Amino acid sequence: MALVGFIGHVLLVFSLILYPNYRYSIENKILKLVETKKPAVNVLDEINISFGKWLPKSDNRLGDNQILVNGREFVDLTAALNSLQDGDTLELGSSIYKTPLVIRNDRVTVLGKGHVIFDGAVAENKAAIVIKGNSVSIYNIECKGIKVPDQNGACVRLEGANLLLNHVYFHDSEQGLLTGGQPELIKIKDSRFELLGRSGRAHGIYVGGGELYIEDSLFIAAVDQGHEIKSRAKVTEIIRSVVASLSSNDSRLIDISNGGIVSIRDSILEKGPGSVNSDLIGYGLEGYKHKSNYIELKDNIVIMDRERNNNLLHSTKKDLETVFDSNVFIGREEMIVDGVNLWYKSRGEAGIKKYPFIPLPYSK
Repeated sequence: MALVGFIGHVLLVFSLILYPNYRYSIENKILKLVETKKPAVNVLDEINISFGKWLPKSDNRLGDNQILVNGREFVDLTAALNSLQDGDTLELGSSIYKTPLVIRNDRVTVLGKGHVIFDGAVAENKAAIVIKGNSVSIYNIECKGIKVPDQNGACVRLEGANLLLNHVYFHDSEQGLLTGGQPELIKIKDSRFELLGRSGRAHGIYVGGGELYIEDSLFIAAVDQGHEIKSRAKVTEIIRSVVASLSSNDSRLIDISNGGIVSIRDSILEKGPGSVNSDLIGYGLEGYKHKSNYIELKDNIVIMDRERNNNLLHSTKKDLETVFDSNVFIGREEMIVDGVNLWYKSRGEAGIKKYPFIPLPYSK
């Protein structure tokens, strides 16, 4: 029996060496059992060092609490919502709104004209803004404090198709954006998602399919084992954006659950010291559902501040097509990747300020 046990132990060790994905999976499961629910340090202080406070756009402000639909003023938000027709524009003046939005019409635009905050407003036990129509656009809105009984509350819940989020700030809620399985086209521009997540099943954003395009945005410090970005889209594109853990107890920075085409360019990826999961990017770990499966990382800065091991890409597909080119990687252990890239063992060696500073993409 002792000999059998010894042989089994040797085989396990060799399996973990030859198949590192198994090792990462086992380590991540163990770490999830021992990590606490909340970050051990003040992540807000870390966020402010690099990003400061989010500010609403100040142009064309309305009066405080003023509500317009196509220029017509309404006494309250409920009356304005009841009046909405396809193609309407809802304009909101500065206020803390406790009434949630349910948008049933198509091509509706919601404009914050001042500092517009949805705080704890929940419709249908789902979200602050529940969208049942198609081709809705939301600009210049802050949302926080969204919690629901199933722990999957979101600032925006998309049940229709096609959504644009532009200069929104979603934070301190269970989820920023949650879509159904056929959202068609999701575009996120100049937006900030911060301190979002719940019990490893709610995330910064969760896109259930379609195509996802992100540019000039921040995804920062998901909590309670949430991913910063979870996408089941057939195309996921991230450009000139920051995806960073800092000291939060997040899981993966980016989880591409069912494969597809992924392009991450001109961006900053930072894996923080408190992260529960060693993976920076997970790919196809819940099965492959798309015809094309391909991932490229170009012209990014990738910082691995996690003191335990870091796994740049966790994929079960051995023949996955990857293009990693013109990136700067910073971490203690150099990883073998294709393309022409630079590798530094420390921030100092790379000329980047000490943790928790996060550099911004070149255009910012």
